[in-house]
Amino acid sequence: MKKKKLLVLILGIIFLFFFSKMIRNFTVEQEVQILKSEHFVISYSGIYKSDAEKISKNLENKYSKIRSDLKDLKHEQIEVFVYGSHQKFSLATGLNGNVNGTSRGPNEFHFVWTNWFNSVFPDDPLKTAVHEFTHCVQLNILIDKAKETIITQDRLTFDKEFDKKFGAEYPRWLWESISIFEAGEVNSLSVKYAKSKNLTLEDLNHSNQIYNIGYTIIEYLTQKWGNDVLPKLIASFGNIEKTLNITTKEFEKGWIAFLNEKY
Repeated sequence: MKKKKLLVLILGIIFLFFFSKMIRNFTVEQEVQILKSEHFVISYSGIYKSDAEKISKNLENKYSKIRSDLKDLKHEQIEVFVYGSHQKFSLATGLNGNVNGTSRGPNEFHFVWTNWFNSVFPDDPLKTAVHEFTHCVQLNILIDKAKETIITQDRLTFDKEFDKKFGAEYPRWLWESISIFEAGEVNSLSVKYAKSKNLTLEDLNHSNQIYNIGYTIIEYLTQKWGNDVLPKLIASFGNIEKTLNITTKEFEKGWIAFLNEKY
């Protein structure tokens, strides 16, 4: 009898899930809609207008702080593209797999509005939006800094040379950690799991564990050297020795000690 009741309960939950999903598919915005705010233009489909309004409000609330934290320069209005499914995101960006967002230069980013209807373990899409916006801010700063060494009047030549410089010199651990930190993406269990891997910064340049532990790198940096260290580190293209006057090994040793004490 108990097994029968359990089966009925499970079937009821499954029915409710698919019924709710069907209702959502019919009631979300089907065609692309535009929502403008002071600093962002949001193009969205596959989500509700109320979801887009949440995105807009959250981005505007974070806008000044993040730009102030990183000493961003003058920033043009940013275009935001929001998708209601990974499939539509992939078709628009060419990215597959578990990617939920991507920045396309300093003034454009794309992301998926994740929820229980399109993801097994959905991320917080509001944090994903802030994460990608922070990538835009980093790129804005890096492009301005690169103008000191890439001397050309041709935009296409500059873009090509900057892409090469960015790929070769700007470390992924810093690129992701700053965005993770500003978005507040941290989970103590995930940190502990990543910590057990004993990964170096170079390892994190090639590992998705950066998403589990990246927050703590910037947390350690700002607690030890203050908030002003972040724009300096970005401007140096992640050069720890030049910015902090210590070796990478010494930095990693201090960071690991911080991890062991706090996590």
